[in-house]
This record gives sequence, structure tokens and C-alpha cells, in this order.
Amino acid sequence: FGDQNKLFKIHFRNVDKPLPHFKETFLDDGYMNMYKIIKVLKEVDFDGIIIPDHNPTMGSLADRNSTDPNWHHKEEKYGVANRIPTAFAIGYMKALIERVEEE
Repeated sequence: FGDQNKLFKIHFRNVDKPLPHFKETFLDDGYMNMYKIIKVLKEVDFDGIIIPDHNPTMGSLADRNSTDPNWHHKEEKYGVANRIPTAFAIGYMKALIERVEEE
């Protein structure tokens, strides 16, 4: 789809193994090579946006996940557990992009 200009927004995440049974991981900790993904996006002249997607939580909330039907509503109370992994993901993505652009 990239070489056909049909990619507009990338939800960037890594997982521990393929479907159907997987857990979302930090970008640097899954089975996908995130560097290669960014490199291919550059090769096809991707011109859209890349956003971090479904980062694991940290600290005492590490066991909280989407099986809790109210977890989206707890952002204000548990926000820091989500902001730290998001900050890591953005920094990691930025570093990958800069590395690929320098090649």
C-alpha cells in the first residue's frame, strides 16, 4: 500500500508474537523490527503521520488492561501510568526516524 500512496496514518506498536494470542509490548521489546518498518516507510516515501499505539502501562498499573471495562475512564486517576510509556514511545520513534533519515 505504501508505494500506491494508500497509507495515511500508522498506529505504531509492537507485540510479543503474532495473532491470535499476543500481548502489546514496548516498541523495543516485541518480535517486530521497528527500525525496518520505519526504513520501509521511508523507502515508499510515506508522507502521513505515525502515532504510538497501545503502550503498556508501568508501575502498579502494569496488570491493568482492556479487560477492565472502565479503564478508559480512569485516565485522570491513572494518567501518569500512561504518559511515561507514551513519552518513551515518542522518543523511540523519533530516534528511529532520525537514524533512517541520516542513512
